[in-house]
Amino acid sequence: QSPEGTFYLMPKAPMQDDGKFLELLAAQKIYCLPGWAIEMPGYFRISLTANDEMIERSLNGFAEARRQAAGLS
Repeated sequence: QSPEGTFYLMPKAPMQDDGKFLELLAAQKIYCLPGWAIEMPGYFRISLTANDEMIERSLNGFAEARRQAAGLS
């Protein structure tokens, strides 16, 4: 059986305060690593070790957090 994934992405946060954006994601039960924690402020790390179903379930949460971030920027 092959692994489902062991990588991550480092997208730019849709607002300058990556920590605040991650608070919005956490409210949607999506947990990521803030860029400031790894000397990349303004970005955040998404683990891709989740299976496809978990990633699909998170899409609405990402959209909601992004919508809220746009209202705060």
